[in-house]
Amino acid sequence: MAEATNSSVQMTTTTSTDEPKEKVEIPIVNVPQLDNLYSVSHPFFTCAATVQHLRQTKVMFVMRGLPGSGKSTLVSLLKQLFSKSVALCSADHFFINDQGVYVFNRDLIAQAHAECQKKAEEACRNGVLAVIIDNTNIRMDECRIYFEKANRYGYLILIVEPRTSWKRDPTILAERNTHKVPKDVIEARLRQYHPLAPFFFGLFVNEEQSNLILDRAFEFYRQSLKTLPALKKDFDLISRGKSISADHYLSRSNMKSAPRLLHCTMKFIGRITDQTRKDFNEYAENRVVAHSIGKMFRMLVVGFIITPRTLAARLLLPDRQSWALWAQNDDEPFSENSASQTANSNSRRRNPVTTTDQLNPGENFETSMAKSLADDDLLLVDKLENLSLESNENPTSFLRPTFGFLSRAHLTCGVAPNVSSAQAGVDMVEMIRKETAALTNDRSFIESEDDRVVIRYFDAGHAIVYLREPLKVQSIFAGSFH
Repeated sequence: MAEATNSSVQMTTTTSTDEPKEKVEIPIVNVPQLDNLYSVSHPFFTCAATVQHLRQTKVMFVMRGLPGSGKSTLVSLLKQLFSKSVALCSADHFFINDQGVYVFNRDLIAQAHAECQKKAEEACRNGVLAVIIDNTNIRMDECRIYFEKANRYGYLILIVEPRTSWKRDPTILAERNTHKVPKDVIEARLRQYHPLAPFFFGLFVNEEQSNLILDRAFEFYRQSLKTLPALKKDFDLISRGKSISADHYLSRSNMKSAPRLLHCTMKFIGRITDQTRKDFNEYAENRVVAHSIGKMFRMLVVGFIITPRTLAARLLLPDRQSWALWAQNDDEPFSENSASQTANSNSRRRNPVTTTDQLNPGENFETSMAKSLADDDLLLVDKLENLSLESNENPTSFLRPTFGFLSRAHLTCGVAPNVSSAQAGVDMVEMIRKETAALTNDRSFIESEDDRVVIRYFDAGHAIVYLREPLKVQSIFAGSFH
């Protein structure tokens, strides 16, 4: 492959909530001058906005591929693009002597990998932005220790595999690899080469922006309890038996696994079985999905829902390409065991407003909603197509439900004790029902507002904080590896 050349691309440094402040020069790979365009077509090489965002994000690039497959070319490009804060961790470095000559010793493989893991740990502890793990990483057990470090220190994980045409050809690999790994060894490794299936695919928010969203979520949660006495009374009732104050009943510490990076799940895989492996293959092999791994997509946080079980940020996704990645069920049926059950059991004596809407026989929720609201209110996300996120224009009718496609898109911020973070998606559906009832049936609700938000209390520990101006957030599409 010919050497990559650079071009300078003018880019703007921004934060999730600030207007552009300064111009910076970022080298972007000049793809048309490469012999094999497809082999370096990853968005973190070719998309200027993605590179800009990743240069401000802690990322662990886990290289994966057999000797001679083209990993070194990709590593060289990563070092070029993220040179201001990068650490290269490779077991091969252990075998390079003082004269710069590679001298392999099979008996020292374990020691070489231990040194590589130690360097990765040190880089993560020091907050190096781009940590590159340059090993073959064929099996999941070879990668797992690096995944653990990434999750512990708040790093986004990107699996980077060469896209060269010969990456599975043992004859060519044996000829091309610089360490003279024989063909039979490569063939043995090829038999172990299977896709690494994540626990889920999602849009991940970096640590800085995650902390900002979490700060806002809990600020508005406590503000809601302070300004809405009925909501405070609900939470006092449900928290009393657990010896937890209402202010701390919904907490991130209650989550079984509280990752440092917030995420919006786009496709859940779960533990690998025959069925989930099939689901993974169908999703991951989709061309849009495959070519979106590592790409930056925008988000708008338009509000926060508060229920007796969850605290979650409500999202709108303005980039249409991200819609093709969505594989969640927006119409998950409401269950009597959902978020309202706890509040109802504690407040039944107060005769609260019913928490569900009765539909006519044969009528589904979507049909009922369509009869009730004007067409231009149904898919608020569809209004974002021509929105310039650099403007101050409010893109939503922010007191309306985000009903329809992508309406479940959210970031789970906190949960009640012994509640799964997955409950937030079900709660989002229930909150849409409550909003719909308030709009269509003239249901009464209590409202509190200030310059930043409007807070509505519906019933039984349910409230929504509507942001007058959405939070503008950037995310990266990737997999979650446990």
